[in-house]
Amino acid sequence: MKGSTTMGWLLGGCLAASALAGGLGTTLTAGEAPATPTAPAAPASAATAAPGAPGATPPPPANPAIPPSPSTAPGLRIWPDPAFTHWPAIAYPDEGRNLAFSLPVKTAGTAGTIGWNGEKPLPFVLPSGADSISGLLPLPLAAGRHAATVVLDGKQFPLAVVLADAREAWPLAELRNGFPVDAAGTPVVLLDRRRDLREERLWPLFGGTADRPAGRAWLVGDPLEAMGAELWSGLDAEPHPALDERYPQHAVLVALAKLPGDPKAVPRTIVWSPGNQVLFGGAWSAEEERVLGLVRSRLEHLQVKPQLVLALPPLPVDERLRAQAVERRELLQRAANLLGWVVIDLAKAAGDPAQANLVATGVFTRYPLHEAQERMRSVLREALQR
Repeated sequence: MKGSTTMGWLLGGCLAASALAGGLGTTLTAGEAPATPTAPAAPASAATAAPGAPGATPPPPANPAIPPSPSTAPGLRIWPDPAFTHWPAIAYPDEGRNLAFSLPVKTAGTAGTIGWNGEKPLPFVLPSGADSISGLLPLPLAAGRHAATVVLDGKQFPLAVVLADAREAWPLAELRNGFPVDAAGTPVVLLDRRRDLREERLWPLFGGTADRPAGRAWLVGDPLEAMGAELWSGLDAEPHPALDERYPQHAVLVALAKLPGDPKAVPRTIVWSPGNQVLFGGAWSAEEERVLGLVRSRLEHLQVKPQLVLALPPLPVDERLRAQAVERRELLQRAANLLGWVVIDLAKAAGDPAQANLVATGVFTRYPLHEAQERMRSVLREALQR
């Protein structure tokens, strides 16, 4: 009984194995080892189909957030219109001055003209091998708006400049490439007058002390920042920083254009701090001193006499700028003395720039710092208290 049971188990196992093998399509015979099963091969079409062919994996959808490559865009150059590029910020009626203009060279050999409306235009021909050319147009020295026209490539381009009387409110809104323009972006030239020594001797007698306005003092120009600290910090005056990389004196004109028109609201003291940026930018000229007389013209028209203070800048550390800095300081001081400005010498208060501007061995700031800056601040504070 036990033997028959064992044989039944063996027979059942063999039948099960035979049935399993039959399910795999393989027939087992006595004494033969079963074949090793192999994995089914992937369909050939899925591995070798070219993109776009039936059965191929479709490409991922395009990302709409990624803009097309610039290399796929057609080359299209945008040419600037003719424009004035340089002009004097201050001019006198008895001198000859010019405005510089720029013209795009879109097609070499093209002829054109430029000139003030109502006057004979100047002809020109665009050269080859250049993207633009420049030239000079005589500045009309009469107050008002003056229009010019450039005729180029069959088109007309209007240009204009505004000459404003320095005694009236200055229509200055901002600087464009370092030069003053009005709110519409039109170049502005302020017309002032020359002054003689005899006339200027009368300035101390003008109006008397009763005409000194009562408005809060103004600090205009360069705050002489060094290591994050400004010379003007802690002073009882309204700060009006006016800076530009090459023409900071023009930025000062824009700031002073905001002087109140009401004589009673004019600052009782106006301090101009020229700084040395015009030297660092390589754009200094003797015309900078014209700012001193221009301010006088505006105040005389308002019939007020605030205290005008010129803060002569400290000397720069750069040896290459030292001679020019000395010449500039002497010119400003001479003009200020002639025009009745009070002069305070920040270089004298700061001392030797090799020490006043020293941060570490061989490292300097552009303007004095720490104790030297505090000495300059004391001199400025004393001038504001007068």
